[in-house]
Amino acid sequence: MAEQSLFSDLLVIDCASFIAGPAAGTILSDFGARVIKIEPPGSGDGYRRLRQLPGVPTCDLNYPWRLTNRGKQSLSVDLKQPEGREMLDLLVRRADVFITNYPLGVRESLRLRYSDVSAINPKLIYASFTPYGESGPEAGSSGYDATAWWARSGLMDSVRASGDTPPALSVPGMGDHMASCSLYGAIVTALYQRQRTGQGAMVGSSLLANGLWSNGFMVQAALDGANMDKRLDQDKVSAFTQIYRCRDDRWFLLTILPQVQDAAWPRLARCLGHEEWLEDTRFATMATRHQHNRELTDLVREVIAQQDWDHWEANFAQWGITCGRIAKAADHCADVQVAAAGLLSDFSDDSGRTVDSPLYVTGARKSQPSPAPEVGEHSVQILSDFGVEAGTIADLQARGIIG
Repeated sequence: MAEQSLFSDLLVIDCASFIAGPAAGTILSDFGARVIKIEPPGSGDGYRRLRQLPGVPTCDLNYPWRLTNRGKQSLSVDLKQPEGREMLDLLVRRADVFITNYPLGVRESLRLRYSDVSAINPKLIYASFTPYGESGPEAGSSGYDATAWWARSGLMDSVRASGDTPPALSVPGMGDHMASCSLYGAIVTALYQRQRTGQGAMVGSSLLANGLWSNGFMVQAALDGANMDKRLDQDKVSAFTQIYRCRDDRWFLLTILPQVQDAAWPRLARCLGHEEWLEDTRFATMATRHQHNRELTDLVREVIAQQDWDHWEANFAQWGITCGRIAKAADHCADVQVAAAGLLSDFSDDSGRTVDSPLYVTGARKSQPSPAPEVGEHSVQILSDFGVEAGTIADLQARGIIG
């Protein structure tokens, strides 16, 4: 049986900005949904200019926009004008999903709250994304993934090498793209509920909620009364779960958990070419290895530093030792495993590749991503598809209501 585009009959309105909300629409488009992005005339979504941030990679292509808004159509419309809002309502009446992460105050002023939109289409799935949730003292606060997901959740503090190490900044979009998976999950859950009940629903998630979930190991420890003042500094971490540097300046993370350490220790010693360590009384048992952890770590570091990563990668695989290369972003462009697992997709216009959304469904074909749209690139086409006459469209364009 031929694979079908799972969401080919879905119409999604992406009335959101920047990353987390729109990225949920990107996943829906990957599975065949028609996703229409709403942007203000002129400059469009402010996310288009994120590549201008100091310190981010420079490129002639707008790579953040290409990633998060591939496969979409752009309708440029001024929602502050009654005629512009009327154009949006035309879409809403026929839409299945409406995604927004506009600040709550903006939604109120533009009449884009769930009560406003569901009154037009009761069967609509209204997907709301916020920094901190929709109730409480911070509900109206602004936030990005760096503040609400990374910093506010405790992740920023938890990953420090020691209590004296300054907190590290996150990578742009690091929390947004994973949080979008939560919003996507909420949307498809509500679509299933609508299939059963015939009723629309409001669903939502937040950067803070996803940050707490990502940091759930540590947050649950705090909830259960654990001693959170105790921090294992990096220089005291076990030699078996340590970061090592190879001769070619590549790093990797060795991960041998305590429950398998006794069985793995002989393999590790032989893998490193030092079987005599097995006769060393300092390393005879887990208890003595822990007691002499710093000495063992120094020995392993010295050995690792004598060979390149390719040598150790092959050796660890041969001896069944679990480790992870600390990759650089550019590594994935030619990564054999990334390619074999189908984690990158080709743009339909042969303009390069993009990162695929991180899930698949057997029997559901993913669409080949089309290029991310220019501001208002599809305005005329979209409004024509929804029955707006050419003369009306031209008039709205002349008045700056449609871009």
